[in-house]
Amino acid sequence: GGVGRIIQMAEFARWQWDDQGQWRDFAEQYQAEMEAAFQRRDADLKLEIPPFGTFRMDLKAMAQTTLKGRNPGYTRHIRRRARHIEAGYFILGHEGDIFLSDAAIDQIMDIPVLEVMARVVLGIAEDPENFEKRSLNLKAPEYVDTLGTCEAALEYLRERNFEEIEGEDEDSNFLVFLHDDPRSLRDALKEIEARLATLRKKQEASQKGNTKQAQEATESNDVGDSSNNSNNNSNNNNN
Repeated sequence: GGVGRIIQMAEFARWQWDDQGQWRDFAEQYQAEMEAAFQRRDADLKLEIPPFGTFRMDLKAMAQTTLKGRNPGYTRHIRRRARHIEAGYFILGHEGDIFLSDAAIDQIMDIPVLEVMARVVLGIAEDPENFEKRSLNLKAPEYVDTLGTCEAALEYLRERNFEEIEGEDEDSNFLVFLHDDPRSLRDALKEIEARLATLRKKQEASQKGNTKQAQEATESNDVGDSSNNSNNNSNNNNN
């Protein structure tokens, strides 16, 4: 017995560097180079990152060392942040559960939070020169109950080169996208939208399940009422 299912694995990787305790994504043009070297099992690779210099990326020790530029010999940590997704499809045709990693995006459980994130990221990606879109006050009414209270969302956005800046008073706490290259936000938007789709699908399935239970309960009550009426009629006829 039992129902079998087909397992399909997928992996999404991002390369990041340690900015004094805060992990930052490498710019988009270097992500593919680093991942290709990793997949080839290269021990290291050399990257030119203008205007900062030339760097050696040690893919075994996960370290970046400056070869040319400011502070030659300076070393910082790097990391490969991988999300493993296992998608199961039951042979009967019903989509199985999707088991995700511990990545910050996968810890966000609130649809309204993800909707706000998608709106913010899309706004910056479409109009990167508009600083008003790059800066949001987490204490403002439109954010205080969503981004302002979701640490997983803030962690994810910090990984995507957003920075939190304390305001001068208790009514302001800003989240600002300071990175010059907004192209990385296109990938972020895809991840946010994928997470949204997953949660909406779960919500829809849950609602359908609740509706079915309610219908079954109603039908059960109808059967009970019908049986009681039948008994009452039978008793009346006997009288």
